[in-house]
Amino acid sequence: MIPPPILAAVHARTLAWQDYVTLVLYFALNLGIGWWCARRKQDAANDYFLGGGRIPWWAAAVSFFATATSSISFMALPAQAYSDKNWLTYGTVPSQTLAGFATGFFFVALLRRMNITTIFSYLERRFDKRVQLLGAALGVMLKIGGRMSVVLLLPALALSTVTGLNVYVSILLMGVVTTIYAVEGGFEAVVWTDFIQAIVVFGGVIVSIVYVSMGVEGGLPGIFEKGLAAGRFHAADWSLNLSGNTVWVFTGMFFATIFTYLGDQPLMQRILGTATDREARNTVVMGCVIGTVSATLFFFIGTSLSLFYEANPAKLAEGLPNDAIFPFFIANELPHGIVGLIIAALFAVSMGALSGIINSAAAIVVSDFQMTFRPQSTERQRVKLARFTTFLCGALATLFAMYLAHLNAPSLWKVFIKLVALIGGGFPGVFALGMLTRRANAPGVLVGALASIVVTWAVQTFTSTNVFFHGFVAIASCMVVGYAASLAFGGAIKSREELRGLILWQRK
Repeated sequence: MIPPPILAAVHARTLAWQDYVTLVLYFALNLGIGWWCARRKQDAANDYFLGGGRIPWWAAAVSFFATATSSISFMALPAQAYSDKNWLTYGTVPSQTLAGFATGFFFVALLRRMNITTIFSYLERRFDKRVQLLGAALGVMLKIGGRMSVVLLLPALALSTVTGLNVYVSILLMGVVTTIYAVEGGFEAVVWTDFIQAIVVFGGVIVSIVYVSMGVEGGLPGIFEKGLAAGRFHAADWSLNLSGNTVWVFTGMFFATIFTYLGDQPLMQRILGTATDREARNTVVMGCVIGTVSATLFFFIGTSLSLFYEANPAKLAEGLPNDAIFPFFIANELPHGIVGLIIAALFAVSMGALSGIINSAAAIVVSDFQMTFRPQSTERQRVKLARFTTFLCGALATLFAMYLAHLNAPSLWKVFIKLVALIGGGFPGVFALGMLTRRANAPGVLVGALASIVVTWAVQTFTSTNVFFHGFVAIASCMVVGYAASLAFGGAIKSREELRGLILWQRK
């Protein structure tokens, strides 16, 4: 959190009525979409969680982007480019984009042909109920206690620097509004609010670039000229150092991200909610393209801010944390009305990710737990539980975010990545073993999942390897140990015919 002396410098300006009008309109629009979607058919769990297959692929693609993006990107990516004074961390972008392409072209059809609501249902068919429930439990805990909390905290920090509003109040405001429209409108409300929020985000980013370029000599051409001359756009390190942001680290990240996508229920829910395999593939590919453009703009903002404050050092508050550099610029350099737009954009990236995770967590609870322990439940009971679980997940995420506000870390982005890699980073290796090998079995992959936690903890604790490499370590260790353990437990338990349609090269 930002120290009080720095907050005092940031709070030199307060929001004007134009800013408040912008924010009120933004929140009203989100709630209105939730109300509109609530009037549509939601009699079955499939309607509530997948929109009844009514989602067009282009809307699902934007929602895919909005779910994968968050306030982590909006604040941490500019902060990374600003503090590093290069684009070496940008290597995460092509890694994730190419992984998305591979997922769309090779794996999407495999999942869709099973007619499932959650990706963990695949694990039951491929292995057994134990693996399914473990994966589902990890998915819910990680989303609520990890990612959801972080994406709530960062925009709350931004709003605090701009308006002086208490961080906890900001978290509560975002959590309540998002939970309301997610509960009422279900998956359709999540997708269509994501679409509107993406427009707000890109509008805010473009306006920010325009204003920061006005403060650099030569404008946009000047930023490129000065940035290139100073090496600010340097984006590739070919050394063999696994501690730095090297090409090899991001190559490992590419392979890990393929199965991370497949194990991510919020993302896969977008492809399961489209009408055809082709539309599902288009969703992933276009979502990744939009994400690439977005990340590039975020990095460009960070580079532009570094040049802006080098040209105007007196405008920079001493000791300002890197994660606060973008909101600091917003508060002190942008005109009234525009500030409200950027704050709405900060809300948008957070609420888009939050609503998707809330809805997907509820889908897991209903599809993987209720239908396991109460298979006789009616569709009405499932929808009722879905709404309650959505509300509960939103409330828990808000409380965890408030707790996280007490913590202080040099980079919230890297803290988040460490958390993902340690708790559940290796579990996508279970999907990899299931989809790529015939001999992997339930006892073996469970051993592999446990081993990945131990190995990842050891790597994080006793080595200096880059945090972006930890996901690869987690998944690779799960696959190696899991496959070896499967052989020790007797290898393939199911016949080739039973595995048909469950393995990549044994499709129906």
